[in-house]
Formats: sequence, C-alpha cells, structure tokens
Amino acid sequence: MNWRKLFTPIANLSPAEARDYMDSHPADDFQLLDVRQPREYEEGHLPGARLIPIRELPDRLDELNPDQPVIAYCAVGGRSRAAAQLLSGQGFKEVYNLAGGIKAWEGERATGPFAAGLELLPAGAEYEQAAALAYAMEEGLRQFYLHLAGQAGESGFRSTWERLAALEEGHKARLLQEYCERTGHEVPPGREGELLEGGRRPDDTALAALLAAATPPELLAEAMGLETQALDLYLRLARHSEVAASRELFLALAAEEKQHLSLLAAELERH
Repeated sequence: MNWRKLFTPIANLSPAEARDYMDSHPADDFQLLDVRQPREYEEGHLPGARLIPIRELPDRLDELNPDQPVIAYCAVGGRSRAAAQLLSGQGFKEVYNLAGGIKAWEGERATGPFAAGLELLPAGAEYEQAAALAYAMEEGLRQFYLHLAGQAGESGFRSTWERLAALEEGHKARLLQEYCERTGHEVPPGREGELLEGGRRPDDTALAALLAAATPPELLAEAMGLETQALDLYLRLARHSEVAASRELFLALAAEEKQHLSLLAAELERH
C-alpha cells in the first residue's frame, strides 16, 4: 500500500453534485459505496448502493472495480473520506467522497437489508426468469396505480395515476416484445400481478391501511417510495445477476425508474 496516499486530499462531491453525476451517468458506469454498518444501511440508503462496512473494506477490495469511479458515503462524511483515501492508496483511479454523507442527502432513499429481494431470483437465473419477475412486478404496480385512480374519483390526481399506470403498461409491452424476440414465446411464465415493483406484495396489510386513510400527497409520497424501492432492487439484481442478458434487463428497468421518480417528484412539488 502507498501509505502517503492515505493522507492526500480526496475530491468531495456535494449532494447536488453527486445527484447530477448519478443522473448523467448510466448506473453501471460508476460504483456507489456505502461504508456504514448494516443497521444504518437498512434504515435508509441511496438506491443501488453496495454495502461494505469500512472495517471490512481492506479485505473486500476485490468486490470493487478499480477502473470505475467510486462515490463513497457514510452518515456525515468521515468514514467515507477514510474509505476514499484507502481506495486511492490501493490504486483506484477515480474516487469521490459524498460531503455531509447521507444526512445531507435530500433525494430518495431505499430501506431494508442489502440482500432483500435478491431471493426472488437466483444469481445464475437465465433471461427468461429475470423477464418473468420483472413482468410480474410491472403488472403489480400497474394494478396499484389503477386502484389509486379508481379511488381518486374525478379529482386531478386521477389523471396522474392513470398516466403512471399507462407508463407501466408501456414497460410491460416493451418487456413483452423483447421477451418474444429473445425466446420466441408470447408471455413470460410466472406470477403476473403478484408482486409490486420493489418486491412488495399488493396484499400487504400496511399498504392497504395506507390506501384507506392517506391524502393524495401522501399517496404520491408512497408511490415515490415504491419506485425508489424498485430502483434499488433493480440495481442490486443487476449486480447480483451472473447472466449478461439478465443484468442488462435490470439496468434498463432501473433507468426507467429514474424517469418515474422525476415525474412523481414534479407532481408532489406541484401539489
């Protein structure tokens, strides 16, 4: 190790700069590294972040690509600065520290354990299995949005939910076309409508209670939460997948989730 590099300045990114960087680069062009403890990660993390607690980092460097940029973060920036210095000392070419850590982050956060949802698909799953899972989750969220549209009556929110449902229908159509072209089959096998994006189930009792009592802005916030969980799961499934076609599928879905989040954020701000 080049110990001198542990004491050299590290480039910082403000939360706004980090968001601009992530929005302007494909998800597989950089690595988002969370160096906090697992419990901190479960309470809230940036979608798609890889969890490697800082005390484990020296022994797990082989899980990271030294030729790809790394954005490291922790709670307030101290541990991630040390992690960034360590990575720089180990020859990583481009390393950034998120200034202020996740406490300064004003964007979306996912919750839950690092492995949550990965049990839905084996690492070596072929494209057909990955497409079936994605198709089921897209349909589940489409049904969720249509349910919200029915509850909204003639209010202005009805058009929002219908537009989001139409987007999910469009994603299903794209998935179906790609699936047919790759496999020669018409419809992916599996559990259509059984799951929401992000792996949550439509019969979730907490979700049902929310739908019964929430105001429209609260429902928008819940929808943003679902889309954030979906983004996080798709990114982790992409990294988890050992089959290139499956990985590409989940990365494409993650890019679409970013667009959904932008639409929902604009709606929430408007209301």
